[in-house]
Amino acid sequence: MILILILPVITFGQTDIQSSQHMFDRITYNPASTGASRYINIYGHLRDQWQGFNGGPQTMYLTGHAYSPNLKSGIGLIIVKDKLGDLEHNSLLKISYAYHLYLTQNSYLSLGLNAGILNKNIDWVKKQLEEPDSNLPNYVEDKIVADFDFGMEYNMENFTAGVSVTHLTRKRDKQPGSAMIRHFYGYVKYKLVLGVDFDLEPALFAQNNKKSTHIEGNMLLHYRNKAWIGASYRMDEKLDSESVVVMAGIDLMDFLRIGYSFDYNIGQIGKYANNTHEVMLGIRLHRPQKIYSKSPRFFE
Repeated sequence: MILILILPVITFGQTDIQSSQHMFDRITYNPASTGASRYINIYGHLRDQWQGFNGGPQTMYLTGHAYSPNLKSGIGLIIVKDKLGDLEHNSLLKISYAYHLYLTQNSYLSLGLNAGILNKNIDWVKKQLEEPDSNLPNYVEDKIVADFDFGMEYNMENFTAGVSVTHLTRKRDKQPGSAMIRHFYGYVKYKLVLGVDFDLEPALFAQNNKKSTHIEGNMLLHYRNKAWIGASYRMDEKLDSESVVVMAGIDLMDFLRIGYSFDYNIGQIGKYANNTHEVMLGIRLHRPQKIYSKSPRFFE
């Protein structure tokens, strides 16, 4: 089962919203991770991508999820606001659900589903072309459609692997830009315990939309589960460099978590755009310990 989950990683990738701190909040691209924590988790992300590039992507999203031992399931909520250039704005609202099937005392497999609505707004009136193109519309396109994601995740005490697909109800019509493109994801990570104070977490993450692939390797060093520093290296399907990411974070209080990441563009986009900043704010509320006595949480 572990091999089956790992093998697809080398070919999976995406053009959904991008986040450099996705390892803390996976339910946006894999609903199977819903409830994979002993906490009630609420995370907010603000990402300003490609500063200096006219119309660079700007993303805001909020997630919340928790585990219910009575249902043996995780339940969550996802809200996304994504701005792509001057023309396109996407909004997303989804409910997330994952059923946790315990295989042994120290491992479980979860199956998850996101279900909700996607609003795609494209203002073709604002388009700026060097040469006129009569095939492009000249109006505001605004659509609301149902949207679903599916994923699987396997967890052990120090190991996690998952695969998922978003936009299952892929829909395309004759209007330019109206397509919902299906995306595929795969990831694997492992925690190395380095004595009493430090944990090292190497990971591999990849995304694909059948047109392009992005592969990312990252490494996080945790100190007493209270602070972390890390780095990521992102490539395309040809293994050409795209960006280098550095990140750091701290748990200011028992329930408050703050993280920051900085993307340095080293690919072709680096010739035209400056770098990317992302801020993460997390609230983690403790649940009574007895709730997890028969269903331990792994690898948070």
